[in-house]
Amino acid sequence: MKIRTGFVSNSSSSSFIVAFPHKPKSVEDVKKMLFGRQEWHYADYYAPKNETDVPTLPIAENVFRQIKKKATKKDMVESICHGYFDSYMDLIDTFPGRYNRDEDPDFKPVDYDDSKRLEKLNEQWKYEEKINKKRAENIADVFARMNKGKYIAVMEFSDDVEAIEEHSGIFERVNSIRTSYH
Repeated sequence: MKIRTGFVSNSSSSSFIVAFPHKPKSVEDVKKMLFGRQEWHYADYYAPKNETDVPTLPIAENVFRQIKKKATKKDMVESICHGYFDSYMDLIDTFPGRYNRDEDPDFKPVDYDDSKRLEKLNEQWKYEEKINKKRAENIADVFARMNKGKYIAVMEFSDDVEAIEEHSGIFERVNSIRTSYH
């Protein structure tokens, strides 16, 4: 479980694992991979000033800045481990399904009045964290195999300043996994 300290806003954030066809060499290279020859991107209500279309160049610039290094398996697992996936993930046979407490015979609910409630809740969180990490490892392995030879990067965007990047589907032309940290 991640615990955030310091300033915490009410905004959402998402992590993306993106498989680019090759290592992006420039902003123009990113723009071409994400948008082809499009100069504008439909961002719906995430665009500023009640517009719906935004220029693709600033989006590509922001994505290029986020690409720090080629992602390791550890980077991908961390990205996946503590968030929620888009619903399409359930439809792909090669990815493990979501964890559901109601279907887990080893999950033991804790009574509110239990004197050892906190201790038992901590045990449950450790148990679920172990399950989520294993799922994240499996998903990272499958994603890496599916995108062998591609340049995989991990990046994060938050809707306080990057709503277009987080919510408007800029990675639809490349293979990606979005993990929401709402």
